[in-house]
Amino acid sequence: MFSIIEIIEIAVQIEKNGEKVYREAIGQSKNPELDHLLLQIADEELEHTDWFLALKDEIEKSQDRPQVKEMDSALVEDLIGKQAFSLADVNFSRVKNSKSLIDIFIEFENDTILFYEMLKTFLVDEKTIEHLEKIIREEGSHIEKFENLRSRNSTPPEKTV
Repeated sequence: MFSIIEIIEIAVQIEKNGEKVYREAIGQSKNPELDHLLLQIADEELEHTDWFLALKDEIEKSQDRPQVKEMDSALVEDLIGKQAFSLADVNFSRVKNSKSLIDIFIEFENDTILFYEMLKTFLVDEKTIEHLEKIIREEGSHIEKFENLRSRNSTPPEKTV
């Protein structure tokens, strides 16, 4: 069984991975608009990390208050085993353009949302659920921002005359 503390530790690591890689990616694409977005999202990932750490502390201080049902490790492994959650393996020197980089980040954000949606189903505290839903919306807004940037930076097909 996974405890809520172990699940939160996974969430903290996901957010730390995202923040670190977004900061490392700044300047890799030579796209100032992408760099600005990466910095903004990295700062939000840091805020998410802080919230999960505070939640972990709160739960550890009040173990008698039920925050979440325990999760079977096989279930968690099935749900998150195929997700990419780590951007550490991204070799920026091999990423050919901003669009490819943005695609990688969108996949990471989608995986993160899937994990948090799964986590939400096990939570019982309404305030905690509400805050997690806020984080899920923020992760979704990251995807929208990446998609908007990708569409603004893609060159339209040439017209044939």
